[in-house]
Amino acid sequence: MERVPFFSGSGVATALAPMQDITDAGFMKCIECRGAPDFYVAEYFRIHEYYCLGGRVLESVLWNPERVCAQFIGGDVSHIARAVSELGKFPQIKMLDLNLGCPAPKVYRKNVGGGLLKSPEKISEILKAMRSEWGGILSVKMRTGFDSDAGFEKLFDTVVSCGPDFVTVHARTVKQLYRGTPNYSCIAKAVKMCDIPIIANGDIESAQKAFSVVKNTGCAGVMCGRHAVRNPWIFRQIRETFAGIKPFVPKLSDVRAYIDDICAGIFANSVEIKFPDSRLKKFLNFIGASVDSEGKFLYKMRRATGIAALLKVCDEFMLDNSNAGKPYPAEPYNDICSRPNHEL
Repeated sequence: MERVPFFSGSGVATALAPMQDITDAGFMKCIECRGAPDFYVAEYFRIHEYYCLGGRVLESVLWNPERVCAQFIGGDVSHIARAVSELGKFPQIKMLDLNLGCPAPKVYRKNVGGGLLKSPEKISEILKAMRSEWGGILSVKMRTGFDSDAGFEKLFDTVVSCGPDFVTVHARTVKQLYRGTPNYSCIAKAVKMCDIPIIANGDIESAQKAFSVVKNTGCAGVMCGRHAVRNPWIFRQIRETFAGIKPFVPKLSDVRAYIDDICAGIFANSVEIKFPDSRLKKFLNFIGASVDSEGKFLYKMRRATGIAALLKVCDEFMLDNSNAGKPYPAEPYNDICSRPNHEL
């Protein structure tokens, strides 16, 4: 644990999960000023024959290279080994992660991300190559299996035998995507099977849920993704809960200010973003799960077009009619669907 400072304290380690088209430097800055996690994991670099360690993803990692973990996704050992060596040209980058959990069908059908969980031998080859080339902190983010968690212990043992410094386990299979109840018992098994830190991921929707998962599994930390988009104060609330302090409760007016910061990040990259209102909606779909219990905000927001119209809907529900002072719930309202057709 000495190699990884955020596991050395008495509290629980916290991390922001990597989310495609979400966790860029602009979004990390939004989180940072509202109670930062111990570390972030950036969107993945796609490692193939023609990979490029540059662009927006590299910018995100270099925003705070001491605390932002670079992430690779790929299935070719030689290309990955070459990319690891190339990443060494940026000595300020301290952490590297292998993605063994992406559940998107277009990804796993290429036998990368979560698809690699069907090939333990290939996982071993890749991780051993990464470990031999990378002297910094090496981690793995995995799921409990591809279509079943029956073989989780064997998979996990394969991963741990390759020398990662810590492992993050999303307590669902690849085929579950983000649906169904996470099987946190797999995380408890992982904790008992090794002496490296294990981070729990999957439906860590509130500080109280984080407290319960840590207590029941013995894990060293928690990673939040979608629920950190919805509630950027979640990492602060987790720390306060574990410290025995009453957690901060934001108001709807605080949420409205958060949305302004998201917009600032979108406008800062306006040249690269073709449809800024669609990008804002990606965030509002999650934020809206805690705005009102009837889902009226999400209904109106999804039918609005253009940034100005979207912000007008936000003003209506977060600033008008005495809404500004209302508390923003720590958990999403029941039966509110943040993504009507698919999930992040």
